[in-house]
Amino acid sequence: MTEKKAQPELFQNPSTAPLSLKERKAEILPLVRKFIKLSEEQLGTAPKELSKEIEEHLATYDWPGGEKELETAVKRACILSDETVLQIEDFDFKQRQAKSIGRFVEVRLKSFMKNINRFEKFNLYDMVIPEVEKSLMVMVLKETKGNQIKAAKILGINRNTLRSKIRTLKIKLKDLK
Repeated sequence: MTEKKAQPELFQNPSTAPLSLKERKAEILPLVRKFIKLSEEQLGTAPKELSKEIEEHLATYDWPGGEKELETAVKRACILSDETVLQIEDFDFKQRQAKSIGRFVEVRLKSFMKNINRFEKFNLYDMVIPEVEKSLMVMVLKETKGNQIKAAKILGINRNTLRSKIRTLKIKLKDLK
């Protein structure tokens, strides 16, 4: 008599595949609370609660990446937030962040742009982009206490690229630790 190897349920009957979170909206907030507890246990984060605004947003968001995307978003918010109540700003909704960062830069550059017409030859791009890039890298390097591997991961770039930019932008590492 030969033994049959147990197969995961997903392979036994394709029609029993789990429903997406889009089809299980009522389960989202209980899952969020579960992931907050997991974050406390696994990552040592402080206990967190949810603001009404973020509860509504999390419950109505489509979560195309399913439970894994939700878990990652919640754990990241728990790690990054210093507050006890999680707000919408604590979650990495890339599109929202890109718009708010864009608005911030736009507001800061508007007053500068009023005076730019006085210059005949002016390369705004080459002046602004390196300064923004340098500020971002210095901020992340300070946050990681000069750890270039961690900084590169946070920035989403290769460690060698970060090192090259540190040289190019003349960032003094000794001032960051």
